[in-house]
Amino acid sequence: MKWRPLVIWLIIGVTALTIRLYRLDAQSLWLDEGNSWAMAMQPWGILFRDLLQPSAAYPLYHILLKGWMCVAGMSEWALRLPSALAGTLSVAFVALAARTAAGTSPRREGITIAALVISTLSPFAIWYAQEAKVYALVLAVSAAMIWLTLWAVQADHSQAWFWLIGLALIALFIHRLTALLSLSIALVWLFSRPRRYRFVLAAGLIGIGIGMIAAMAAGVGSDRAARGASIAADPLMALWLTITRFSLDRWPGDLEWFWLLPWLLMFGLGLLSLRHVSPNVRLVLGVTGSLPLILFSLQLFVTRLYETRYLMIIFPVWIIILALGIGHTGWLRSVGWLMLIGMITTAGLAITQPRFGLFSGDPVKEQYRDAIAELARRVHPDDAVVIHPGYLRPLYDYYTARFSVDPMPQPITFANFWTGETDYSQREWDVERREALTGYTRSWLIIAPDHARTIDPPLPGDEYGLVGNFWAFSREQRTWPCGIWRFHGVHLFCQEAPEAYITGEIVRPTTPLTALFGDHLQLLGYTLKATTPVGPGVYRAGSNIPLSLFWDVQQPLSEDYSLFIHLCRDCEQPPVAGDDGQPLTGYLPTSTWLPGKPARDDRAVYLPPDLAPGQYRLLIGWYRPTDPTPAGRLPVYSERSLGDGRLWLATIEVIAGDE
Repeated sequence: MKWRPLVIWLIIGVTALTIRLYRLDAQSLWLDEGNSWAMAMQPWGILFRDLLQPSAAYPLYHILLKGWMCVAGMSEWALRLPSALAGTLSVAFVALAARTAAGTSPRREGITIAALVISTLSPFAIWYAQEAKVYALVLAVSAAMIWLTLWAVQADHSQAWFWLIGLALIALFIHRLTALLSLSIALVWLFSRPRRYRFVLAAGLIGIGIGMIAAMAAGVGSDRAARGASIAADPLMALWLTITRFSLDRWPGDLEWFWLLPWLLMFGLGLLSLRHVSPNVRLVLGVTGSLPLILFSLQLFVTRLYETRYLMIIFPVWIIILALGIGHTGWLRSVGWLMLIGMITTAGLAITQPRFGLFSGDPVKEQYRDAIAELARRVHPDDAVVIHPGYLRPLYDYYTARFSVDPMPQPITFANFWTGETDYSQREWDVERREALTGYTRSWLIIAPDHARTIDPPLPGDEYGLVGNFWAFSREQRTWPCGIWRFHGVHLFCQEAPEAYITGEIVRPTTPLTALFGDHLQLLGYTLKATTPVGPGVYRAGSNIPLSLFWDVQQPLSEDYSLFIHLCRDCEQPPVAGDDGQPLTGYLPTSTWLPGKPARDDRAVYLPPDLAPGQYRLLIGWYRPTDPTPAGRLPVYSERSLGDGRLWLATIEVIAGDE
């Protein structure tokens, strides 16, 4: 290879790595990435035992990830970096495979550059290179296996096959589905030159492949196991979905249909150019590209469970055939380069497309990070936190450890929804809910609707199933809604009960304190809750001050007032922390309060991690939202009044976050 092509390889390689590192931690971890982290947190002994468990789909990846975490940590960037590196390596292997497939063609360099460019800018490859999952590594290994196969059938010496067999054995532990690619390569070996009994052996290999697919289908179960979160596709639809995902990483309808034209035309050109390559190259690309696809399609007759990532093992063949579209002469060659420009353009549009593009700036992965950060800033230590479905637990554990220096409540899950029951009824839900929530005065629900509906299907016209509807319709439960936050793919609900759930126990302030705001708004007292072993009143920087305020009115109010909570050391200066807003985030406006029916407003004041240790005062006051200045505040009638509509509620101590 001359020095100029080497420079091109180097430039494209650096570009591929830069793209895969760009905004690597911008998106929240989503469900499967949380599971990767949870698996890698298992003891070494369990992970090594999984190597021999057929049901463990990719055990070696979890071992590698655990070792990497010991060195690099567990940030989102660190968890995804191995995939970014593997994704970059796959660009080189795909280009080598395309170069080898081109053989002695005078268009060899152009085909190689096309493979480099397409694999570098492929939205599908970029997505999995920025995901803490195994599939970028599967792509790299599959591309290497196809390259070695092309080399082996053309060189036809034992060393090439030796390296290929070794890589195939390793690949089996990286992902079990690479066995389909290994079977395809074994068929290539049988037919790459005349061999005895090759048809009998080929039938046996295909039988093994069918048996593997049958075992996969049995493991998945049935249509019920695949409903909702996964695509229910028949083989023909699966083929079309594969083309759209391989091209631009989109489902049909998520892009303009004509964006696919350059990809389809280039693929057609690539198929035409197969006439000009050697028979062995056609054999390799035909068998390794079609046999896994055919075998995978067989299970769709039973399960309807379609995931494009399961076909990552044939993605290198797709790229190679696209690159071969450059290998024509005359006007077809010009068409090929024109289509390559169109592919580059549409790939750039796809990765920056609002709402869908990974680099669009919009959330395209489930926003567990944002939802749990919101929860961490508001939760009290005695709140109930429900996560639904229960398999969101790894993400709850991952993010709560990052957003709070104090332990978060242990989450509640309702396991019966996902243990296989098909007749789970409202009555059973009522029984489980009452048992789980009895005695709590406030609860939170973290729900991923797309995942929840696979086990807790909503009725026609409903957004949620049994669990989600209980929190979404809090008023119908005779409780107070205290907030609804909708993030991409995950929703957060807050529900507050005037009395303790089920028991009806009246909630009273632990510290009675009487003060009058304005003419009719009366403070009855407050409760500061403990988050440290020292007890109430001592809090760590980076945690919350959980506070419950108890109120009554002497007569109905005509206005909706907002409450401010200020934390200050020098209270003549701006507060160092605080909270602001209407009671229960606007769901319990003061104009609805009635005399003799006390209202409770649970708040949390978030303490900045760098807040200096020491004594601080908590101040509260009410104001008209139309006038947030001191002039708009209600006057305070109390011995603790500090003027400017402020009441000195309590003194707290802040300690360092690591104490």
